Amino acid sequence: MPIDTDLKRLEEMTKRLEANDLPLEDALSLFEEALSLAKKIKDELDRARLKVTQVIDGAKEAFSLQDFDLQ
Repeated sequence: MPIDTDLKRLEEMTKRLEANDLPLEDALSLFEEALSLAKKIKDELDRARLKVTQVIDGAKEAFSLQDFDLQ
């Protein structure tokens, strides 16, 4: 599932839990599912962050940054 779909689902789960209208067993089950989904989202974001870092590091090798004087 795309991360935006997972985030939307997590938001819906949070709203359901905050509504305080679930029986305890249902709330616990939904909470457990939400934690699992949150971990999946975090893992996806960590992978994306690593990829961005790798792209930036690769660009540093291709380009050299030099200071310049505006005067």
